[in-house]
Amino acid sequence: MSALEKFGVEIFTQKNIFERIAVDKPFRPDNPAFIFIKSGKIKLRQHFSDLEVSANMFMVTDPQTIYEVISVTDDFQSRMVSYKREFISALSLKFNRLITYRYFRQQMNRGVPFPESEMEVVWKSVNFLKYILDSETDMLYKKEMVEHLFSVFCYQMAGIISKEDTSSMNQMSRQEEIVFVFLTDLSEYHLTERTVEFYAERQSITTRHLSSVVKEVTGKTASHIIALIVMNEAKVLLNSSNKPVSEVSSILGFSDQYAFSHFFKKHMEVSPKQYRHQFEN
Repeated sequence: MSALEKFGVEIFTQKNIFERIAVDKPFRPDNPAFIFIKSGKIKLRQHFSDLEVSANMFMVTDPQTIYEVISVTDDFQSRMVSYKREFISALSLKFNRLITYRYFRQQMNRGVPFPESEMEVVWKSVNFLKYILDSETDMLYKKEMVEHLFSVFCYQMAGIISKEDTSSMNQMSRQEEIVFVFLTDLSEYHLTERTVEFYAERQSITTRHLSSVVKEVTGKTASHIIALIVMNEAKVLLNSSNKPVSEVSSILGFSDQYAFSHFFKKHMEVSPKQYRHQFEN
C-alpha cells in the first residue's frame, strides 16, 4: 500500500517524480499536488499556456487539468507533495481560496518565485515529512504525526501565498474573474457543452463580451480554448486507455466516431488511431 493510500499524502523526489508525471505524452494527475523546484527548470503545457517553473518556485497541479512536460533540465531538483483532497479539506476556507487563487494565477502563466530562505524552510519540512512517511519503524501515532506535519506544511504554504496575494481573490480584476469562471465552468461542462454561447450565458454576459475578455486576458479565443480542452481530453483517453475510438468519441460527447475523427484530425493533422499508434509498444 502506498503512503498516499495509507496516510493520504505521498512525497516524490526528482528520482521518482516522473513515475507520476509522464514526460512523453499529455497526462492527468490522479491527485492534487505541490511541486517545488530547488534547482533547474521544468517547462509544462497546461490547458492553453506554457509555464516554466525554475529554482525557488512552486506550482499547484490539479486532477481537473491536463499537463504535458515540454522540457526538463539536467540539474532539476524537486519535491512533489501529492495528497488526497479530503486531507486538505479540513483546513481553513481561507487557505483553500488562496490555493484556488494561486492556481488561477498559474493558469494565466504568472508563476512567481518565493524567497530562497522560505524555500529552505519548506524544503526541510517536506524532507522531514518524507522521512516519517518512509520510516519502516513501527511508530506509535505515526498517522497522527503525518497529519500534524502535513498541516504544518500547509500553513507554511498558506503564509507564503498570503504574503504574495495579500487580498486573495479580491485582487482579481473583473476581467480575470470572468476568465476564471469560464475556465472553471469549462472544466465541468466541456464533455457536453462546446459553444461559447453556453459559457457566456452561465455568467449572464454576451458571447461577444466573453470572447473579447478571454482573448484580451489569455491571448487566445474562447472557442480555441474550448477546442484545446477537448483535444487534451481526447489525447489522454487515447494514450492511457484501450477504449475503442468509438467509445472515446462517445465519452467526449461527439455524435459519432466520424465527427470526432474529423475534429481530431483538424487540430492534430493525424487521425485518432494514428495518434494512439505512437504510444503502442
